[in-house]
Amino acid sequence: MANINKTPWAVASVFICTKCGAKYNQPNLAEDVKTAVRKKQRAEETNGKIRVITSACLGVCYPEKQTYAVIPVEGKTEVYTTELNQEVLHQEIVDLIEQKLKG
Repeated sequence: MANINKTPWAVASVFICTKCGAKYNQPNLAEDVKTAVRKKQRAEETNGKIRVITSACLGVCYPEKQTYAVIPVEGKTEVYTTELNQEVLHQEIVDLIEQKLKG
């Protein structure tokens, strides 16, 4: 029988789709944004609260859009789409993390 374990992150997980950017000539978009967000989290000492990871297709595909999802420890999953732009995606995820950390 499988064991249920508590997550090491206290608030949520953010999944960034790797297929979206790759499909539109930005194959490293999700990985680059994840790395930049994690770097910011480490600097602010918030990296243990919200986990940022890349994911295969999240199944919410729109032409020339980037999809990411927030899966909270408690509550409903939220799925977002935004521009295929590294700076925009990075800022949206950073803002979203700040909002989630405030509660």
